[in-house]
Amino acid sequence: MLNAFIDWARQVAGKPLGQDLEARVTESQASDNPSARLDIDTPVAVARITCWQRGDYDAEVIDIETERTLFSTHGHIQVGQSFPKQFAAFFQSIGIATE
Repeated sequence: MLNAFIDWARQVAGKPLGQDLEARVTESQASDNPSARLDIDTPVAVARITCWQRGDYDAEVIDIETERTLFSTHGHIQVGQSFPKQFAAFFQSIGIATE
């Protein structure tokens, strides 16, 4: 599950998302439940999806100026459903179309 997330996140980070948007993928150090995260910085918000080997994920968007949470969800990756579909609300909250 984690490797599929990493592959997808690298694709997201490797393509242009829009003006003044930066994305990067970070993999955790070895642990009992390894993780990876996709961070997206916008001019007004920071956004992160963290996914763990066991399939759990957290997705959060925070307003830079107010430090207010604009979007937050926790779930489990659904096998057979695309990552863009699973994270559509996350991307919409930062103004990025996923499909």
